[in-house]
Amino acid sequence: MNIIKVQDFNRKLTDERLHNHNRYQNELTTLYREIISEMAAEYSEYRKHIPAFLHSLEQNSDHSLHYSIDLFLDLYNKLLDSKNFSLFDLSIMDHKPDDHTFKMMEPILEASYKKKKEQRLSENNFDISTISDLNKKKMATLVIRKFQNDSKQLNWDEGLVISNISLAGFLRQILLSLNNPELFYHSVGLIVDRLSSSEYYQPGRDFAEEVILSSYKDGIREAGYFNSFRIYSNIGSIHASLIYINLALTCLLEKKPPYSDRLTREIVWQSFKFFRNVKFYEFAIELYTKIPAEINFPAYERRSLDHGYFTVLLMMHDQSLPSKLLDYMRTERENILAGGINDATPWLLTLYNIKRTYPSADFSASGFGFFLSTFEMIVPPENVKKYKDIIHADSEDLKKHLKESLVKLNETRNTADFVYDNKTAIMISERLIDYSTKKENAAAFLLSMVLKSDYSILFQEKKSAELVPLILPEINVDELETLYDNTEEFKKELSLNTGIAMCWLASAEEQLSELQLFNDVFSFHLLKDWNHSIYKQLLDSDYFVDLEFNDTVKESRSIRQVYPEEYENEEIRMIKQLSIGKLSIHNMAQGLYIVNDMELARFPHNLFLNGAGDFIAKHIPVTNVLSTEWLLETKETKPLPPDYRKSIWIPTDSGDIQLSYLHGNIEDTLQEFSFDLHQEIQLQTPLSADINIVCSHGAKNISDTQMISQGGNFTYDLNSIIGKGKILIFFVCHSASMKTEFFRNNVTSLIKRFIAQGYDAVIAPCWALDVTVPRYWLPEFLKSFEEGQTVSQAMFNANKKVYERYPTPAAWACLHLYGNPNLKRDIN
Repeated sequence: MNIIKVQDFNRKLTDERLHNHNRYQNELTTLYREIISEMAAEYSEYRKHIPAFLHSLEQNSDHSLHYSIDLFLDLYNKLLDSKNFSLFDLSIMDHKPDDHTFKMMEPILEASYKKKKEQRLSENNFDISTISDLNKKKMATLVIRKFQNDSKQLNWDEGLVISNISLAGFLRQILLSLNNPELFYHSVGLIVDRLSSSEYYQPGRDFAEEVILSSYKDGIREAGYFNSFRIYSNIGSIHASLIYINLALTCLLEKKPPYSDRLTREIVWQSFKFFRNVKFYEFAIELYTKIPAEINFPAYERRSLDHGYFTVLLMMHDQSLPSKLLDYMRTERENILAGGINDATPWLLTLYNIKRTYPSADFSASGFGFFLSTFEMIVPPENVKKYKDIIHADSEDLKKHLKESLVKLNETRNTADFVYDNKTAIMISERLIDYSTKKENAAAFLLSMVLKSDYSILFQEKKSAELVPLILPEINVDELETLYDNTEEFKKELSLNTGIAMCWLASAEEQLSELQLFNDVFSFHLLKDWNHSIYKQLLDSDYFVDLEFNDTVKESRSIRQVYPEEYENEEIRMIKQLSIGKLSIHNMAQGLYIVNDMELARFPHNLFLNGAGDFIAKHIPVTNVLSTEWLLETKETKPLPPDYRKSIWIPTDSGDIQLSYLHGNIEDTLQEFSFDLHQEIQLQTPLSADINIVCSHGAKNISDTQMISQGGNFTYDLNSIIGKGKILIFFVCHSASMKTEFFRNNVTSLIKRFIAQGYDAVIAPCWALDVTVPRYWLPEFLKSFEEGQTVSQAMFNANKKVYERYPTPAAWACLHLYGNPNLKRDIN
């Protein structure tokens, strides 16, 4: 396959997303199928093209999804509509191992590991030439039973991971020699599931990649790709999941029926879980209710499917769930109890969640109470302790669980994976917020905010070989200390100036918790006025996006200036609408640093209110410092030199009338402060002064498209305009807007992009910036900064100057400051 085909796909898909059309739909549908088919044909083609193809789907996430799902549904329905399935051969499992089976295996394993310590699953490393077929079958049964027995534990330690993966290569070689490779690929699915449930996500992906390579050698490509689908769908990585299931189905359907009933059942089950995990609940329910009768699920697998259906209702907060579930459990009571620990474990965890989510559910001895107590007798407490702690949020061990998750998460190599891998750690963080607020435990609260404030801004990608050996992180949480464990040391490291309040805002269980540090004293606040439903309504109605400022109003046949009292009335209306955002800031605070939960990313920080019901930013400087860790890393930033450089790009050569008007408003200021002025459309080199200003037009979806326009010309590559610098100022509408992604635990914005690229501070408007505002804002900001005031104080002074002229938040609060509030000019 020519790389041009993938590039063509990416170009057309990106064009559709950026310009919101579907003119290439037929071409993209054809290209997608061709790329999948050609990757499936050869392992080398797959390895060559998977990175760029997956990157294209991720970058164009919302737009690419329907192409992936359409292909999946087409292939999935073709498989099920064939209604031609062959029974899977499990006869090997009839050969029970005896006392001598492992004794025969032991010298073979030892000789192999002595000869080669780091072994590849895809290689034949074991000398099994002298073993009879009968003994091979006993050995295979022994290994598979070990996998099955160990899989009863949801959370594997390093020992279990290494022992099972080490045996996987031996099992593959044994089953290949017995001409039953399919049994191997189903068996290693147990390892894949436990690697994901134990949060060994990067080792899990690496192992699954080795399984794919093996499957090409063994002539069973569909099973290799299915195991990658398994790991990615367990994590909820939507685009990678769909690529791998489409590859698996493509490989499977290339073969003539009958198709393996075991693989088909697993495809149905895992596809159902995939749609549940990515919150496409209606798709999941449809797959569950439309399973053909020709696919005969054994009793245990059928109950697993039923259990999955009830978890979908739980995630949907379906009010009928408790009664439906209780009826089902009463009907299936004997079968569930006979299933032992395998059946009891998922049902027990579900009941813990039911008890928390539905307080009025019947947990009497004749209701769920019977099943809860019975399951707790069947399942060893240590098997579910971690999950019980997370659900109930009543244990100090939540900190330990989160630290373990953070250590494992540190092994993730790519940002594209990190924003999915952090799902479990964020879930633990949310429960720890609840616990730490009740217990007033600042260390636990701060630890929770590591991921909830979007750590991906600091995430460093790690290079690796194409195929890497299994590497597991060392986890000794008892010896793992963080800066947050010692609050006195933390306060010393943070070294806030006297009079500065810093507050961390965390959303958990639709409540908003605030941790505040002021003059070395921590305080906790559960914000009583917060209403999550109202916040969602504000977002859904585009309230913040649609804020606008006008200094004139049309009356009958004339246009007049807006009266001061009209601005005041507008402010009163906004305060009333934003009353949910009332923070408990110390009344002696002279400045405020905010660390926001990702859930609050779309709430502009200039619009938070104080206890008196007025805008905090009207009285003191307010800065969104992004995250504690980022602030700690950048707090030692040196001041700008006395002769710091300033540049501005305002492309009036485009003939853009508004940009020409803006230039006229600030031309004298640019001359007074010696700006390097660029008015051309295309820059020879990007702006690279200490302060860089970009003037252009931005649409409401700029956080997603990351493009700007001027005079009808679009600029897609902002790196061609914006180079290195210290302070970046956008006079571009909506450029501070943020998008919280539905499928990824991540915030997308221009702010985050350029902070990650090295800027210490970024100033930008959260909504449409009126062209008259910079006329008052810019001279005051530059004057204050020249005097040696911090960027946050200069920002505050500039916003106050706008307030004097236009006393409405739509004008004076439009520009927001993100990053390091203490950056200033060296005036000595």
